[in-house]
Amino acid sequence: MDSLTWLMATGNPGKVLELSRILSETPVCLKGLPDLGIDADCPESGQSFLENAKQKAEFYFNLAKMPTLADDSGLEVDHLDGRPGIYSARFGGLTTHEEKCRYLLSLLEGVQPEYRTARFYCAAVFYDGQTFISNEGTIEGFIKSTPQGSGGFGYDPIFSPTMEGESLAEIELARKNQISHRGIAFRGLLKRLEEEGRIPHGK
Repeated sequence: MDSLTWLMATGNPGKVLELSRILSETPVCLKGLPDLGIDADCPESGQSFLENAKQKAEFYFNLAKMPTLADDSGLEVDHLDGRPGIYSARFGGLTTHEEKCRYLLSLLEGVQPEYRTARFYCAAVFYDGQTFISNEGTIEGFIKSTPQGSGGFGYDPIFSPTMEGESLAEIELARKNQISHRGIAFRGLLKRLEEEGRIPHGK
């Protein structure tokens, strides 16, 4: 079966790895932005995760001229009225994942574990220059008191699906892909793409 080459509109190798695992049973060959020498930043002016994901898919399709997958995801913390939400990647004007995690934890200082409820949300989009196909996913959980684990990226070290369990950064990748917001969103998107004949079933 011939392979299909698609772009994953991210410079984050962690995202490319996660999605490559999800697509491992398909003929899709996934490329990241660095693989194509693309370093342009897409402006994100949407008011929702889905709007931002569509912006990214269209922006990078126009640069790469190949079918493009994009996602926009973030962390919604109930005690912070849903923040950081769509601003998760630039929360507090900080740069590194570690800085953003520390800042978020400082905002929850003194909040008891049962009130540290949160969720990760992901909107996943496919764009081929004509049609957008999308799917969304969430995972509910809690914000831990300290970062734990070295896997994953972003806010994974401070988010746990259970109040006192492992963080997403401690969970093995295959299991994480089964339960994570991104895994749920992209597996659902993959199913839709197969149903619409965009990719063949199986390898």
